Amino acid sequence: MVRRKRIFYQSLLFMLPAILIVVCVDIIPIFQNFYYSLFSWDILEPSMKFVGLDNFINFFKMDGARGALKNTLIYAVLAAVLKNIVGLGLALVLNSGLKTQKFLRTCILSTTMISLVISGYTWTYLYHPEYGVGYLIEKYTGISFLNQDWLGNPKLALYAVLVVSIWQIAGKYMVIYLAGLQTVPKDLYEAGNMDGASGFSRFRYITAPLIIPSFTVGILNAVIQGLKVFDEIYSMTRGGPGFASETLTTLMYSQTFFYSGKAGFGSAISVILFGIVLIVSLLISSYLRKKEDAVYQ
Repeated sequence: MVRRKRIFYQSLLFMLPAILIVVCVDIIPIFQNFYYSLFSWDILEPSMKFVGLDNFINFFKMDGARGALKNTLIYAVLAAVLKNIVGLGLALVLNSGLKTQKFLRTCILSTTMISLVISGYTWTYLYHPEYGVGYLIEKYTGISFLNQDWLGNPKLALYAVLVVSIWQIAGKYMVIYLAGLQTVPKDLYEAGNMDGASGFSRFRYITAPLIIPSFTVGILNAVIQGLKVFDEIYSMTRGGPGFASETLTTLMYSQTFFYSGKAGFGSAISVILFGIVLIVSLLISSYLRKKEDAVYQ
């Protein structure tokens, strides 16, 4: 018993620096955010006026709030679906035993090492209608439908940003699914082949059920990151044109630092976003955990 206590306290001592960092960087700011959301506070002035829930009420009365909330949810859903489909597709290709597997894996993973801001600025040039990729394709091939003002079109801007996000992060999801695929026993595939199962049937009845933990990690990660998207949108469109690609994070940033300096109002938006992320994460996690339990029972 004494030895166990000593090991416990030694372990706690080693973990203490990490615990302190998490508390100072994550936990305390969350509670501060809740506190500031109850005040009317201009960041240029030291005085703070308690307003209760007025910031939250004003958010839902705000003209651009519904649009930002809608864009956030659309982006999160599409990001969760497309990033996982692309990541799973790449993982299936690399898991098929290609001779160039290592080379392809390195190429795909290389994009994840690029900063989202740098990716955003780079793709802004690639999308440009006067000297971007679409312009060059039209110039040398005559194919004109790709040469559009992707970031200047209110109907296309949000989806153009999503393409960049998928390109940049697909390698991460490929690794998640590749790790899951490599845990599936080969003899199950051999048994499926002997029974005459098609490739789709093998995936549906063998592969998919056994990589549900990978689906859980991939979908949760994509949804959370999609709800919190900021870097790529702000670096490419600033939430524009107009408010066509405005999300909760860009609205929070502009209200807090750029337009009006309303730190309390910005904190209220971040609290709302925190609540959405928490609720959606719990619902998705609960659903996928039930699927996992059903498979392994």
